[in-house]
Amino acid sequence: MKKVLLSCFFIAQSLFVFSQIYVEGVKLEPSNTGQYLEIDPRFRADGRCTFTVDYGQSNSKTQYVTDDARRNFEFRSLVDGLNIFYEEGWEVAQISETNELGRRFLLKRRY
Repeated sequence: MKKVLLSCFFIAQSLFVFSQIYVEGVKLEPSNTGQYLEIDPRFRADGRCTFTVDYGQSNSKTQYVTDDARRNFEFRSLVDGLNIFYEEGWEVAQISETNELGRRFLLKRRY
C-alpha cells in the first residue's frame, strides 16, 4: 500500500514540473534577456532538432539550448521545441527564410 501511495505522490509531483530553457547552462530569465530572442533550428536525419539561440549575449560563438549541466538538449521535432519555448513565455513574432540555415524564428516575450 505504501508503494502505491508513494508512486501516486511522485506521479502527482511530475505533473507540476515545468520545463526550463538553458543556453550553454544559463537559464533564460527576464533578468538576463530582453524582449526578443532568435532561434535557429538544426535538424538531424531522424527528425529531431536542436536550437541555437541569440538573445543578445556578448559571446559571439554559436550557443545551443542545453540542460542545466550544459548538455545539448534535443527536441523531438521543431513543433516540440516551439511548444517548449511557448510554455516558457515566448511566442513567435516573425519567421524569416535564410539560404544557409532554412528558417529562423524571432520570438517575443509574452509576459
